Amino acid sequence: MTRYLPTPPPNPPLEAVPFWEWCKKRELRFQQCANCGRCRHHPAPYCRFCLSPECVWVPAPDEAELFSYTVVHNAVSEELRPFVPYNIAIVAFPSLNVRLISNVIDLAPEELRIGMPLRLTWQECSDGTPLPLFLGKTVTP
Repeated sequence: MTRYLPTPPPNPPLEAVPFWEWCKKRELRFQQCANCGRCRHHPAPYCRFCLSPECVWVPAPDEAELFSYTVVHNAVSEELRPFVPYNIAIVAFPSLNVRLISNVIDLAPEELRIGMPLRLTWQECSDGTPLPLFLGKTVTP
């Protein structure tokens, strides 16, 4: 599969290292507060709701939905020029009440619809780290 966008290796802050370690196993996981049970992303050293520093990493479902998106038409760098237009999507996992910024890689911009179902897929960065991306799903009436 051709890369959706050029993907440089991530350089995560310390609290995000476990997120990327799970991604290397092709498992999308989010931090969940061990005290109040709320999920969060981006990873943080403490819960923003109850301030507990305790967390566990819970698996995300493969199914998600498009919460919001924007379509980029003007490349901010020469490296991105061949890829315009491309989308930046906010993907929601309602069962976890958490969102992730990613891309929907198999649909043209005019096919994107807020609320549409999405399915998790993976694409390797230039360093081999799998990156979570999403495919649009055909909804059968």
